[in-house]
Amino acid sequence: MAVETATSKTEDSVKRGKMITLSVLMGLTMFIQTLIKSQDMTVTRVLTTAAVYFIVSFLGLIWAFNFQVKIKSLPYLVYSALFVMSEYLFIQLFFVEKFSRIYQGLFLFILILLVSIGAYISFLMTNVFNVNLYKNIPLADVGKTTSYVISTLSIYFLTFALLSLQLPIYFLLPIEFGILWFFAFIHLRNIGFEGFVLKRKAILVSLIVFFMFLATLFTGILHEVSALSPAVGYFVAIGIANMRVDNTRFNFSLILYILALIAVIVLNFILNIFS
Repeated sequence: MAVETATSKTEDSVKRGKMITLSVLMGLTMFIQTLIKSQDMTVTRVLTTAAVYFIVSFLGLIWAFNFQVKIKSLPYLVYSALFVMSEYLFIQLFFVEKFSRIYQGLFLFILILLVSIGAYISFLMTNVFNVNLYKNIPLADVGKTTSYVISTLSIYFLTFALLSLQLPIYFLLPIEFGILWFFAFIHLRNIGFEGFVLKRKAILVSLIVFFMFLATLFTGILHEVSALSPAVGYFVAIGIANMRVDNTRFNFSLILYILALIAVIVLNFILNIFS
């Protein structure tokens, strides 16, 4: 028993070391690439590099998990890989476009450090859900909370990227809805929903968030502000989907969620009007 425990701890240490290495590699390459990038980065180049980050993150996680993955693990790997890709897109399309002066290199370094930390947390979350496929572990509850935050940030980053790339509307809308559905479906499955209930709630959450996206799509000028609507909408919709119905008590959480939706829409209009 003691030998098995020691072996398990050693394997966990090796996994953590690999995940730290992978997250630092992601952050370091983003930092270097941003510093030496040319000013005429094309959309094709940005998307190609983003795809490279996605693939490297996906394969890197398989390596970090010592190739102990199942078919059911693949959505979790895609989940984290999309988050890393979304971080890269946000750095390139927001920070680099708006802040290009040399003296802001320190700010860039701090931002990239946060990116590395975020990637590592995402990798840890994926590891928790992957291990939970083999055996039940207490950290699964922590992973559920992390999944909530990671999916919300991913939706904000990816929505901002899609708006910034100025894709044709017939590409933008289906891609955005697909992203919303994927994150909603995976997160709801992470927190325990299954079968028909899972599919129904994923569709409902996706539709709510998609309507939030449409509400600001044609009125927004500042993409970083417009992307707040679907992100907050997702955060609220997931909270409502996971809410327990209790007819004996007044639900203050629901009121706060509704107020948050109204506030972000009003804020969006105000900031875009006076920008």
